[in-house]
Amino acid sequence: MGAFGYAKSKEKTTYVSANNHGFNYSEQKALRNGFEVIYDEDAYNGRYFVKNGKKWIHNIGALKGQLGINNDFALKQSGYDVDAYYACR
Repeated sequence: MGAFGYAKSKEKTTYVSANNHGFNYSEQKALRNGFEVIYDEDAYNGRYFVKNGKKWIHNIGALKGQLGINNDFALKQSGYDVDAYYACR
């Protein structure tokens, strides 16, 4: 299982507003950029965000530390959307 329990998708939502006050700033940014929320009881905060099969990154430094990865290429190989992280900062 990867960082924060991203191993499996549980429940996809059909539509979630980025203006929903239940989402933090990074999650709202993910929604505004076309990522969809996946509710998963094993994930950090019980949900994660996916677009085109790649996972949204909230904090790249913390994620690298959690996974024991020290470069962006390895994150890309693990299914994370590194390009979106830098484009949306």
